[in-house]
Amino acid sequence: MINAIIILGSIGFGIYYLKGLKNTKFTTKTVVMIGMFSAISYILSMIEFIKYPQGGGISLFSMLPTMLLSVLFGNTVGITGGLIYGVLKLLKGVYIIHPAQFLLDYILPTMLLGLAGSFGKDKKSKVILGCLFAVVLSVSMNIISGCVFFGDYAPEGMNVFVYSFLYNVSSQGVEGLLSALIIGILPLERLNRAINASGN
Repeated sequence: MINAIIILGSIGFGIYYLKGLKNTKFTTKTVVMIGMFSAISYILSMIEFIKYPQGGGISLFSMLPTMLLSVLFGNTVGITGGLIYGVLKLLKGVYIIHPAQFLLDYILPTMLLGLAGSFGKDKKSKVILGCLFAVVLSVSMNIISGCVFFGDYAPEGMNVFVYSFLYNVSSQGVEGLLSALIIGILPLERLNRAINASGN
């Protein structure tokens, strides 16, 4: 039952994304930016400060480029970058138990980072709020996956949800929070002007 709900939810998000694609104009500049930001995310993901035994850990702000892409270009572009980044991460190895687990661990978390631009970019508070919103959704996918598919790894006597929550928040959650804070202090207006000045 839970697997069916996960897949249906993924389909719903996919429909939202496809509608966004239909209404978004992808210029040459936008496509180049998506490719560049996705590649940077992948490279940063390979620089790991802490690696957890069951996978995951803290890398060098690999979430940051996808969220920044969303803030600068909008959610659809950000989600596209997140999708490409997620596919690139498969090159590092993949462990699949079920299609729903594959979506929760490898595709949805990076795509959901593309929702960082949900609250706009006219105020720093909105930018940070949007980034935190995206991080919460992204990490929630890993938490659900941990509860549903990897509960056996929880120490004896520990609640599965508590285990998955602590495991993922202390890794992806910490990295996401730090990435959001960094984006919050970046000169976004200057970056936006530089990008727009570069033409199409």
